[in-house]
Amino acid sequence: MRKVASILVFIIGFCLNAKAEYVDHRGHNVDSLEAVMARWTAEQIAAADEADLKNVAEDLEGLMLGFNQTNSVKSEYYARMLLGLARRFGWDHYEQLAAKCIGQHFWAKEKFDSAAFYYGICMKAVERIAAAGNEKTTDDFFSQMYGTLGNLYSEMDSIDVAMAYYEKAGVLFKKHDWHNSSSVLYYNMGETMRDAGDLDRAEGYYKESLTYSKLANDSLAIATAYKGLGALYLDKGKTARALRFLADANDYYADHEDEELYARMESLDYTGQVLALQKKRLKIIMLLLVLAIIAIVASFWMSVRLKRVTKEKDEIEQVLEETVEDIGTKKSDIVLKPKEREVLDLIAKGYTNIQIADAMCLSPETIKWYKKKLFTMFEASNSAELVKIANDEGILL
Repeated sequence: MRKVASILVFIIGFCLNAKAEYVDHRGHNVDSLEAVMARWTAEQIAAADEADLKNVAEDLEGLMLGFNQTNSVKSEYYARMLLGLARRFGWDHYEQLAAKCIGQHFWAKEKFDSAAFYYGICMKAVERIAAAGNEKTTDDFFSQMYGTLGNLYSEMDSIDVAMAYYEKAGVLFKKHDWHNSSSVLYYNMGETMRDAGDLDRAEGYYKESLTYSKLANDSLAIATAYKGLGALYLDKGKTARALRFLADANDYYADHEDEELYARMESLDYTGQVLALQKKRLKIIMLLLVLAIIAIVASFWMSVRLKRVTKEKDEIEQVLEETVEDIGTKKSDIVLKPKEREVLDLIAKGYTNIQIADAMCLSPETIKWYKKKLFTMFEASNSAELVKIANDEGILL
């Protein structure tokens, strides 16, 4: 999948504060929190009332988030402890946080069905929160989970299910004018559909992403949308459009190379692919142009040659017809046709076949046929003998 890390905000948004040196709002780090938790035995937790365990739940949340990026085993362990307490006392807020964290760890291990199961627990907790809580807050929870589930099912190649969750998230983003979130969401949807090969739907989603990134006035989101559109038009083979969008994206990434190195490398890679495709097309166009010129020249030559052959054929047919008519004619009865007379006169003047052909606007082959006919009529074997016999018969003046 071609999704960049920034797109996974739906997955990790709740744990952005999980750093190696995690410190909660009370100034505690994970080591001190673990020391506090170590004082609580299983029996003590089982016997404690709800008021006493509120602080324990808060510590468990801190440990769950604090170890999220540094020790997944501990993070999941404390998340399961928190989930147990949350279910025991009906703490929906902690239940959704813990279930979501456990789902994330299963996702990281590529156990997608288990991840989907815990995300389902999270969704039910959010629904209970929505029934009694602030609409905007619960919409925020829902939109995060819709986005997370969309990403999960996209990874599982369940595209229709993924897109259904994405659309639900989009409705909530539009409802509260969360333009930045909408920009990321629609870019993600564009990537999903491009991966699935549906380029027309992908184009619509990328354009939506660009619209919302401009409404949010977020230059990074705008550049990301440009990059997506550039990659899309590369896939469609529309290289001019691809270069236009990639150039805009590259302008931004070049000015933020330290922060957006990966995105710039990806955008430059797309640009290189576009230029390679254009170069290949140019070579094909040049080849086709050369072939077209050759075809035109060949066609012209064939046309001229055909006209010449047709003319020679007509001339020879005429000579043959005249020859057939003159078969059996005696020398004393010979009556020359105008062209035969002209050929004979030019032979007598010493003209060559080519000169006679030029003078009479006939082909050399036709002149050869006329000469053969005259040789036959006068029973001559060569031009000199032909001229002598014609003189003797008084045919030449």
